[in-house]
Amino acid sequence: MREYELVYILQPDLTGARETEIHGKVEQFIGAADGQILLRDDWGKRKLAYEVEKFQKGHYFQLSFLGAGTAIPEIERSLRLDVDVLRYLTILADENVKDIQARVKLAEEQKADQQRRREEREAAEAEREQAATEARALDSADASVGDRSSREKDENEKPAALKAADTPEPETPGDAAKPEAAAAAVDEE
Repeated sequence: MREYELVYILQPDLTGARETEIHGKVEQFIGAADGQILLRDDWGKRKLAYEVEKFQKGHYFQLSFLGAGTAIPEIERSLRLDVDVLRYLTILADENVKDIQARVKLAEEQKADQQRRREEREAAEAEREQAATEARALDSADASVGDRSSREKDENEKPAALKAADTPEPETPGDAAKPEAAAAAVDEE
């Protein structure tokens, strides 16, 4: 038997039911050709190298399976005709798998290892997101404290400026006498 790897990219906004339908079609073709699925890996949504059908991201899946190769044309035909499949690629991973049971066992170990790594990656990602959220909260709090202190400073300066603007200039003794002198000059005439 030969071992094949199939990687296909689906539209990122598909529902879980639609993804399951596509996976089911692929598995049906493999089963009809007396193949055996070794490993299915969900690589998640990733940025595409270039825009495909106006999509910037795609949902990647990898499928490793054993078979004679007769299912490959039907699988690729089905994926090519499906509008929700952006890209696909099938490669021959091993020309001659002699011990099928050993390969199945190795695939199960790989699957467990991939699951462990995925969980570790998700936990690290959650920690980074939590740290980023806390940092944003601290930055926001520091900014609001800085805004509050600058507002208080402005408020403290405003009354002094307002007092200076509202206070009339002091009259000089000569200024007060001028209107009386002008009135006295008018009376004399």
